[in-house]
Amino acid sequence: MSLLQGFETMRLVRIGPSLRERVERQIAEWHHRVVVARLRHFRQQLERDMEPELWITLEAPMVLLLSDVCEALSLNEEERATILGQLGKQALAEILETGSVTRPKVPVNDRQAKALAHMRKHGAITLSAYRVICPYWSDETLRLDLANLVARGLLVKNGAKRGTHYTPVE
Repeated sequence: MSLLQGFETMRLVRIGPSLRERVERQIAEWHHRVVVARLRHFRQQLERDMEPELWITLEAPMVLLLSDVCEALSLNEEERATILGQLGKQALAEILETGSVTRPKVPVNDRQAKALAHMRKHGAITLSAYRVICPYWSDETLRLDLANLVARGLLVKNGAKRGTHYTPVE
């Protein structure tokens, strides 16, 4: 039997992953790093956009959303830490420990403080009265301020549309 005939009858043994498998693995690793970097960038953008307030004070806690995304992507602890940041890790630990979302107390802004002072003096406040107190702000900003005070439990909304007025919580 010649040497060539011996090669024809031999079976090749696979020693390692094929070139295609290695390229697919590298692409998957690169894609994974890109996703982690984009999520970290998303959190950093939230921090910048929310200043001076903390990004973890949003009504639908973004820390839970980012944590769920990390879980769905099966990210390791180091990757989760880079995405959530120190503040996010602390907030998530508190949520998991207590089982509920507690938002840090954010002080009322200057406009809201003026509205509360007016309400204490007169017993109620309307958007038009608030507009007189803060003439350089848009109606929408002032309305959102009042809605925020209602959400915080500092005011009660009474009436609807033009008849809306806000009173202290009883």
